[in-house]
Amino acid sequence: MHYRHWLAAGLMFMLANECTAQAQLIPLDTAVRTGQLPNGFTYYIRKNNEPAKRALFYLVNKVGSILEDDDQQGLAHFMEHMNFNGTTHFPKNDLIDYLQKIGVRFGADLNAYTSYDETVYQLPIPTDNPALISKGLDIMRDWAQEASLETDDIDKERGVILEEKRLREGVADRIQKQTMPLLLNNSKYVYRLPIGTDSILKHFDTDVIRRFYKDWYRPNLQALIVVGDINVDLVEQQIRKQFADLKNPPNERPRPAYKIELTGKNQFLVVTDPEVTSTELELLVKHPGTELKTTTEYLNAIKRALFNQVLSRRLGELSQQANPPFRVKAGIGGLTGGLEQFGFAVTAKPGKLEEAFAATWSQIELVKRYGFTQAELDRAKQSYMTGMERSLREKSKVPSNSYVSEYQQLFLNGTAAPGFDWEYNFVKQSLPGITVDDLTQVANQYIKNINRDILILAPEKEKNNLPDAKTIDNWLAKIASSTLVQYKDSTVNNSLLKNIPKGGKVVARTSIPAVGVEQLTLSNGVKVWLKPTSYKNDQIQFVSFAPGGINKYSNEDFPTASNTIGIIGGSGLADYSPIQLSKILNGKTAGVGAYIGGRNQGVNGGSSKDDLETALQLVYLRYTAPRKDTVLFENAMAQSREQIKNKYENPGVVFRDTINNVLSSYHYRTSPATLERLDSISLDKAFDIYKDRFADASQANFVFVGNFNTDSILPLLEQYLGALPSLNRNEKPVVIHTQLPKGKLIKTVRKGKENKATVMLVYNGDCKYSETESLQLQALSEILQYRLLTSLREKAGEVYTPSVQGGMSREPDQRFSINVSFGCAPENVEHLVGLVSQDIADLQKNGATSDELQKFKAGNRKQVELTIESNEFWMQYIVGKVERKEELKALPDIEKRLDQITGNSIKAASKKYLSGTNCIRFVALPENK
Repeated sequence: MHYRHWLAAGLMFMLANECTAQAQLIPLDTAVRTGQLPNGFTYYIRKNNEPAKRALFYLVNKVGSILEDDDQQGLAHFMEHMNFNGTTHFPKNDLIDYLQKIGVRFGADLNAYTSYDETVYQLPIPTDNPALISKGLDIMRDWAQEASLETDDIDKERGVILEEKRLREGVADRIQKQTMPLLLNNSKYVYRLPIGTDSILKHFDTDVIRRFYKDWYRPNLQALIVVGDINVDLVEQQIRKQFADLKNPPNERPRPAYKIELTGKNQFLVVTDPEVTSTELELLVKHPGTELKTTTEYLNAIKRALFNQVLSRRLGELSQQANPPFRVKAGIGGLTGGLEQFGFAVTAKPGKLEEAFAATWSQIELVKRYGFTQAELDRAKQSYMTGMERSLREKSKVPSNSYVSEYQQLFLNGTAAPGFDWEYNFVKQSLPGITVDDLTQVANQYIKNINRDILILAPEKEKNNLPDAKTIDNWLAKIASSTLVQYKDSTVNNSLLKNIPKGGKVVARTSIPAVGVEQLTLSNGVKVWLKPTSYKNDQIQFVSFAPGGINKYSNEDFPTASNTIGIIGGSGLADYSPIQLSKILNGKTAGVGAYIGGRNQGVNGGSSKDDLETALQLVYLRYTAPRKDTVLFENAMAQSREQIKNKYENPGVVFRDTINNVLSSYHYRTSPATLERLDSISLDKAFDIYKDRFADASQANFVFVGNFNTDSILPLLEQYLGALPSLNRNEKPVVIHTQLPKGKLIKTVRKGKENKATVMLVYNGDCKYSETESLQLQALSEILQYRLLTSLREKAGEVYTPSVQGGMSREPDQRFSINVSFGCAPENVEHLVGLVSQDIADLQKNGATSDELQKFKAGNRKQVELTIESNEFWMQYIVGKVERKEELKALPDIEKRLDQITGNSIKAASKKYLSGTNCIRFVALPENK
């Protein structure tokens, strides 16, 4: 349902509460066409034009790893892969090949996932050609029951799956393996991780996966969801015709509804690892979940959402006190196996775990004992209703994937999908009646002393300094018996500005009809670029930029300058702390942040139409009334110091920092932060730098994009933007050039315990930038990725997903870069690098094939069509043109641009950009034993 966009995560798993009102079943939205065929196959169809000329097809199966027999561990997920490797109407890899040629990108658009309880296939289809809709249904029909499952294809896919499994190995995987038996109460879920086991993945007999497919891929466990720009009647006719002959197996196996049983016991576990970088205590209280079908359950969901919101704010205030020894989060959410939980986690500074736990758990005890204040609840209600009002205004712009998510949960869990109008009316009617006592009841219902798990995760070196279960119990008992001071809510003035500034005037106004933009010049020199759109019903986005930036400051001041926004931008505004500011802005849709880049600075943000004045007041304050806060500064510095001390225990951080250092030739300004640099940061200097960067708006350009009337908002722009300070400094950006490493280099990093390698090949150099060359580079990168998917994944079976990322910059230096990256077994690095070289050599000799060109052009064409229909695109387009002092003109004809991409142009591009003259091979390997 739509509330999932703004309720706390996990609310689909509801816990029943007693309610005096009689529960009623929530009705199904009449806008969705649903039905069930005689064989049990279910369908949901809805017309929706966001985006236009597109439809989403989802095949949802109540089939996941929990259904695997002992000899099938990992085969539910394996089966998902096999549906892309050959079906009745699409042998071998013809399916991916066909879809790419109509503009559907593998991985980004075409995808699937397998979890414990379901397997879901997703397919976006262009609908401007009716034949494509029929073809989409053919694909769904094949996925439902027509997989080929040929022995050679199964055997080839083993390596791919094992490499996917290898990518997941690391500290998180090691922790999961130790904690899952406790968290999941040693249920079957512990032994059915979807990725499976090496022994079975390597050696299972092919008949074993065919048995799984025959048992479980059947119509009475399947649903088809189609949402998009379609004719509902025609789609329903086709579904009823094409899916009616799907067969359930004779003597079908029952599909159990697996649940994790609660034990009524408390559990405790300590896990340490050399690659864990901080000490964390997690406390979880597990509860059985229920379905979300009735009005009572929906009301309970609202109460829980309000509880989570208020608790989060309360803990946020706690973390802004002087020198907190912790980071903390808590709330009610979902858990696997039909369970839900109250979860609490505190991360402590070294040696401060008891202090951190006492400070934070005392707040939980305080909530249980005294509940929340009326003011806290009122703010949460206001924020909740604001979210509903925002959704109401955007009701006609709901994207198709939102509806798909609703119907998926309806099929899998029986979760009600009544449509937004019902939800809005229910919330509007029910919200006023929720009391602080209701939230206290939620707290006492969920925060119990049974079915409680306590986990401590810590660095290996802290192993001998950690508490045991008895010690934690003593901590809890001490807090429970202590005298706690009831929370006192602070009130604030609801006015952002004490005095409305004297504004300026528009002194020039120009229309640019080619792009639907108006340009205003204000009396203080500020220039404003306005583009009204209708992509969203109630959204206005904006950004400003002016020359200046961090580069104006010396290396000595660089640590402070580069952290100025984090320090000052996060300290509130004027006389208001961040907490006070959040209270003033509660219930409003307006937010504005500041930034200082290398060569410029400005603000960015957005609002609803009604809250534009609030947003402009925030802009005015960002320029004229920064705030510094010694407590928040010291807290941030202390936290950063702790992070730096242990960060190189993480192999991924070591590898990333190595790459960044080498590519920048160890330039001071791009190298990682150190304790010495942190110690040089000054709060007063940061405040002075911020004020200096925003002291003069005379060169600022503001770009506004969204659903507004230019004439209507003009007085507000004059009032607030016209009042920004103007010193006419005529600043110039400072350009700092960096040097690229030259020649062929190999950098190897040995860190970590897992038997896996990460490879990144960087081809880079200087170039002459043009939009034509940038597109050639993009095409070359995507075509090389097509080839690597075939050679490294499909043929060699030694890689899960190779990635090729290409880009070209024009400032401060005109340069290109193509990065080829993949994970693999350490022993396969040389072989795979050799295959990459072979694919590059073939491109240089023969150029791109007609099939590759068709795939790139179809995908690019569809992506551009979707991208340009957004406020974000037009914001970036206008900013780029204005900042580079280029003419704002109509977008180039996409077909003319794509016509420039040919087999020979790709050949030339590969020789130019993949010559290997400058090529750096980065390889991460496990530590030497």
